[in-house]
Amino acid sequence: VAHALESGLKVIACIGETLEEREAGKTEEVVFRQTKALLPAIGNNWANVG
Repeated sequence: VAHALESGLKVIACIGETLEEREAGKTEEVVFRQTKALLPAIGNNWANVG
C-alpha cells in the first residue's frame, strides 16, 4: 500500500469480517484491527485511498 501511494497510485482498502466473525458479533473489532494495520502505510495520504 505504501509503495503504491508513494508512486502516485490510488488504492482500494479491502477490509471486512468473515461470516463466522460477523455471527460472533466481532465485526467492529475486526474492521478496527484491519484499519489500524493500514495506518502506518497510509499516514496522512487518505486522498488516494478508496
